[in-house]
Amino acid sequence: MSRVLAVILLTATYLLVLGSLEPWDVAAGLLLAVVLTVALRGRPGAPAGPGGPLLPRLAALPRLVSSVLVEVAAGTWDVGLRVLHLRPLDAPGIVLVPIGDRSPLGVAVNGLLVGLSPGSVLLEVDRKRRLMLFHVIDASDPDRVRARIERSYQRYQRRVWP
Repeated sequence: MSRVLAVILLTATYLLVLGSLEPWDVAAGLLLAVVLTVALRGRPGAPAGPGGPLLPRLAALPRLVSSVLVEVAAGTWDVGLRVLHLRPLDAPGIVLVPIGDRSPLGVAVNGLLVGLSPGSVLLEVDRKRRLMLFHVIDASDPDRVRARIERSYQRYQRRVWP
């Protein structure tokens, strides 16, 4: 059953990227999805993380999505102002953010979500030092950047992907 679901989700993703429902595109998407699910059978899956009951996690998902949309809008505005030279580009740089109690899956999701906002990207996860390295467009106050990432994780993401 999980393989059928994987094929459906992969095909749907392919069709969304194409923006098409033409029969040949559906057939190509199905073929690619089947090949991928067969070729990747037995490979390691997503990093395991503490789960918890599914219903509360699903209930928290809309708040997480909303918070990410707000961050993306704010990041887009900030980068736009810098591109138009209405805000200076004085201090881009790398900020080290402690992993804290995030699970391996939580680290991956946190890096992805923070990187969705223009002006920030996850560069590396240093497991030995238990740090995530983010490049941000404004690293003038690294403590503020760390606090923003941690606050977002604690308020929104932790309930869905710890």
